[in-house]
Amino acid sequence: MKLKHLQSALSSVPTPQFVDPNITLEQYATSPELTSYIIYSALQNEDIGYGRSVLDLGCGTGMLSIGSAIVGSNQVTLVDCDEGALAIAQENMKEMGFGAADEDDEDFCAVEYLLAKLKHIPRKDPSSSHKAGRGRGRGKGRGGAAGRGSHAPSAPIASPQSIGPFDDGIPLASNCFDTVMTNPPFGTKPGNAGIDVTFLRTAIRLAKRSVYSFHKSSTRQYLIKTVESWGYEVEVVAEMKFDIPKLYKFHSKDNVDVDVDLIRVNLLANTDSR
Repeated sequence: MKLKHLQSALSSVPTPQFVDPNITLEQYATSPELTSYIIYSALQNEDIGYGRSVLDLGCGTGMLSIGSAIVGSNQVTLVDCDEGALAIAQENMKEMGFGAADEDDEDFCAVEYLLAKLKHIPRKDPSSSHKAGRGRGRGKGRGGAAGRGSHAPSAPIASPQSIGPFDDGIPLASNCFDTVMTNPPFGTKPGNAGIDVTFLRTAIRLAKRSVYSFHKSSTRQYLIKTVESWGYEVEVVAEMKFDIPKLYKFHSKDNVDVDVDLIRVNLLANTDSR
């Protein structure tokens, strides 16, 4: 499937945005443009598609799950802590024709939903002590200048190998999905600092092949060092712009672009550490 065809299909999702977004959860929906790029990248790497199982951690309105189903993944599981968001995602999946087909159909995609909240210990913002790296376009480019240092976290970050089911609040067995995708909160609200790393750690625990995740470009150096300290191979797949529309009362602009990195953690290169 071509990238433009994937983006066109995702543009037809009936409810791509949150109906009543929760600022505490930093709910910002993933746009069809960004979704199509992450799905296309994962498909090119054979991380999703026929024969693959996918977990959407913090699924929101379900855009990443729908994209995974569109390209033929056999199983998609959606996890979120917000009942309202999970209901929107379920309706979107249904309207797009996934989860209700005959299991004897070779194109059938098994769909499951899980209401669960990730346990998180707030940490210092790793981007607070260096200037933000700047992205160079929408969905193109690799690498780029990283930040210039970061504070140590206020609490130690346990490695994915050291946590198990229920330890992180997600009651799923470790290494139970081929690929995990997540668009975590950036951690800009009180009590959320470092939550993107918490999401990433659990995503790595649950995956056996790869993890795809969005993070502020300003945290790149800290993030790469953290993942490598866990013993995993990580790369910046693309530098992108995350478009945040005017959703909350405190927003003064109609739209704000945030520089983000799309990263891929390659778990196949680290089988000895698992």
